[in-house]
Amino acid sequence: MITKREKNLSKMMIAVQVIITMALFLFAEKIYHKRGFNITENVFFFSQILIIWSIFLSKLRLGIVFRTMTFISRFRGYLVTILFGSTLFYFEIKFFPIIRDPGNSFKFLVIFSLLDLVCLIGFKMVFYNSMRYLRRTGHNTRNLIIIADSTSIPFINYFLQAKDWGYHVLAILSLDSEFKCKFNDIRVIKNELNLKNFIIKYPIDDIFYCLPMDDKSYDLEQLIKESEEIGVSLHIMQQSYIEELILNSGKVDGFNNSFVTHKKASHNYVSLKIKDFFDIVFSIVTLILLSPFLALISILIKLEDGGPVFFKQERISLNGRRFTCHKFRSMIVNAEDLIPELEKKNEADGPVFKIENDPRITKIGRILRKTSLDELPQFYNVIKGDMSVVGPRPPLLKEVQQYERSQLRRLSMKPGITCNWQVWGRHQVSFSEWMKMDLDYIDNWSLWLDFKIMFATVGVIVTAKGQ
Repeated sequence: MITKREKNLSKMMIAVQVIITMALFLFAEKIYHKRGFNITENVFFFSQILIIWSIFLSKLRLGIVFRTMTFISRFRGYLVTILFGSTLFYFEIKFFPIIRDPGNSFKFLVIFSLLDLVCLIGFKMVFYNSMRYLRRTGHNTRNLIIIADSTSIPFINYFLQAKDWGYHVLAILSLDSEFKCKFNDIRVIKNELNLKNFIIKYPIDDIFYCLPMDDKSYDLEQLIKESEEIGVSLHIMQQSYIEELILNSGKVDGFNNSFVTHKKASHNYVSLKIKDFFDIVFSIVTLILLSPFLALISILIKLEDGGPVFFKQERISLNGRRFTCHKFRSMIVNAEDLIPELEKKNEADGPVFKIENDPRITKIGRILRKTSLDELPQFYNVIKGDMSVVGPRPPLLKEVQQYERSQLRRLSMKPGITCNWQVWGRHQVSFSEWMKMDLDYIDNWSLWLDFKIMFATVGVIVTAKGQ
């Protein structure tokens, strides 16, 4: 839910600002005193920076990113934090000279304080405006459906105005006719059947249920079951918050802890952000280091038949989002056109199409597939944010349309270049077993599991076990 996500992000922001402050303390010392690093002194001051700045930044809400705060409020908060810490340092140095030489300590602390004030305010403004721009342009957003009645209109208005949260309302499910004229630019759904079809057709990340518990318009128990089954987060508004909306004539002041969340997919926000950060860094480094090798593969593909180097195909990403997947072309140019003629030779069960000795594969393509090197361009998709290094294979739309409802939960994590199936499955398992392997990965996901799969993938590449 929003509050939990905000708390985790706030902790991360505070940690970053503490690290910036420590770095500036060293920098100020370097440019003013022009001396080397003193372990004893700096451990003493760093431990205090860690405690003082963490407490003040937390209490003054300076770790919050997506909540309205004026520049004056931010400036005042940082000024109080830095003045308190620097003043404490000054008196410690003055009255306990054993800590460090008190000579010119006042000027040094003035330099440090000014640097810290400017840099922390600048960091917060740059980060805030960057995230604000990304989310207002549709990047890093979560799509949602709101199930509501007329009492929830103030809440919906508040939600629509809080664009910086990164939520995009795709539809409202309600029997109240006034929603149609109240929210002209949002689709209004009238019944549960249309809701189910809508969820399958569009990428949905969250459902907000804003009806009273005694409302019989919709089957809440069934909705909980279905949302968990397909991996969509369901947030149920608490009765006390609904009553507060009514009593306060629709006045809304934040979300507080107003929802109970049901979610079966991984919800460790910090770990998932570490995964995203690692994915980008690892992919950039990999593409740079392998660039000569990638150029060689491109030349060999081009020389074989003169066709395009890359094969591009629309695939399905997180919760139904569509993206263009890139791979080295390993088949003849018109391979897709020949699928109807080869369907009778399909060796895979379920909605996927696989032939072990596919006649469409080129000579170079056969080597690329054996070593899984045809997947290397997908690191570009990882950098774009469409994929992860480790995650379920990105399916085709026609495959997703044939999934059983329980198999849709496979889309609740970003697709990856490698996963359990690529390492320990391939053509040795049935389609249902393949889906089960992916769901097991989602249910048991951890950073350690990702690293384990990556190491195992190296073995697949070296031994050329791909098909």
